[in-house]
Amino acid sequence: MSDISLKKAHGLSLDEAKLRTSQIVTDVKAEFPSLIDKIEWNSDNTQATVKGKGFTGDFIVDSTNMNIDVKLKMFARPFKGKVQAKIQERMDKYFA
Repeated sequence: MSDISLKKAHGLSLDEAKLRTSQIVTDVKAEFPSLIDKIEWNSDNTQATVKGKGFTGDFIVDSTNMNIDVKLKMFARPFKGKVQAKIQERMDKYFA
């Protein structure tokens, strides 16, 4: 079960939604490079798994929705509100 689970409907083509999901992942990596250990994309670029210090996040896009699910390790849970706000900010920016 995820500690943070966000979903946003979009009216975009799947290709455009994949591009915007990639931009979110790139932004997260650029802002928090010391926290990101690994980013893995699936073969059709509809899902990225981001692993880092204290968390694992899945960024999933399909033809109608963009979903982000984050599991926080115990020591990172006090920062849940801050993490969720940063993720929501990016979803709103790229999927307004």
